[in-house]
Amino acid sequence: MSLAERLLDHAAAVLPASQRDWAAGMKAELSAIDAPGEALAFAAGCVLAAYRRRINPMRIALVSARLFVAAVTLLTAVFHAFMPAYMLAILADLKLNGMNGFAGRFRMFKGRTADEAISGVLMMPLWHVALMLAMAVAFGACAWFMAKGDMRRLFFAILAGVAAHTANTVTQLALWPTPYFVHPKVAGLNYVAFGLLLVAGLVFFGLDRWTRPKPAAA
Repeated sequence: MSLAERLLDHAAAVLPASQRDWAAGMKAELSAIDAPGEALAFAAGCVLAAYRRRINPMRIALVSARLFVAAVTLLTAVFHAFMPAYMLAILADLKLNGMNGFAGRFRMFKGRTADEAISGVLMMPLWHVALMLAMAVAFGACAWFMAKGDMRRLFFAILAGVAAHTANTVTQLALWPTPYFVHPKVAGLNYVAFGLLLVAGLVFFGLDRWTRPKPAAA
């Protein structure tokens, strides 16, 4: 097997699966070239073209942007999970160690017994804790599907997050005043966050379809 043929085989292996028909056309054209130098130059050009089709700069930029949005979304998920998780850690510490643990040193528990401190922590409604964790899970799912480029599942995760946030806000306002981690007016920014995720998902979905390699013509 000549060097030109080996290069052409490599180009065929590099090509996306949807464009393997193009490789057959390249081999047919190579067989029609008699001059070894021209055949080698043609094969080398095919290798470069195959790499350009596999490594599309637009798709690299698209993936990078998608991963950045996913990272920011993951940080948002961590923010929503932190306060409920921290509250549960305080509650567990008070139950296990009384006022001798780390929670007992908090200024807000000064002069209180462990039972009084636990009662104060339990003033936070369980539904609020659960819905905050549900929003954290929704944001985490959005980050995962964004990173994977699974835009359809991303939209369902956004809908779940909006539903959890709406339930949290409506219940807070109905039972006002109630203890809360984030004031409902500030928490309204969650709608902005989910809206931006929806817009980003639609943009990435469109760009992904536009930059996806097209099957070569037969």
